[in-house]
Amino acid sequence: MLEPSEINAQLTNDNIDAVGRLMVEAHSDVIDKEEHYDTGWSIGCRSYTWRSQKIIEAAYSEGFEWLGVVDGSLRFIFSIGGTEVNMYRGTSEKPRKNILSRAIRYPELQQYRLFTDLDNIPDLVWSFALETGPDGEVIALQFVGLTDIGEVIAIRNVPIGEFQTPIVSISQDEFPTISVPPASIGIRKQPRKETEENTHDSKNGDEPEEDVRNQE
Repeated sequence: MLEPSEINAQLTNDNIDAVGRLMVEAHSDVIDKEEHYDTGWSIGCRSYTWRSQKIIEAAYSEGFEWLGVVDGSLRFIFSIGGTEVNMYRGTSEKPRKNILSRAIRYPELQQYRLFTDLDNIPDLVWSFALETGPDGEVIALQFVGLTDIGEVIAIRNVPIGEFQTPIVSISQDEFPTISVPPASIGIRKQPRKETEENTHDSKNGDEPEEDVRNQE
């Protein structure tokens, strides 16, 4: 399998990964703000919109001079180094039909495996395929070059793990354990009954004397 940059020099790994980061961040923000009545459909629509707007915003910011917007509508198409790119939610094995419709029809591409000269490869459809898990989280992001029949000619697996917040384990050194001695156990003494004299002394503010007489 070829790398995108082997076919199109503008499709460098750095540029592809930079756009991939924008897409993962936008989709993760949507998941974090999920509402009680959201469904997979509503989340998918918001994710597509947020990803589009994130890319549009970046295209007009410093450091993304190579990123452009071709069609800012719901059909959203952008460009990397002048090469048109779009995106869909799914896997590279099952691209959307509307994505493939952008491919120039070259039946000979079905015999691509017989090609030996990269210069003979015609234009392809370039797209990001965002794959999500059962909870809507991003589990894979691929940048692919497709023919009109959905055959993958080039692919870049975007390292999404670098864009996500790592789980940090808690060290025992940071929270040391403290040894606590066992509680003492004793027999509770029965309180002695107050005599009339002791009661009278206590009311006067004097401490009653301890009864040390032997009990018979």
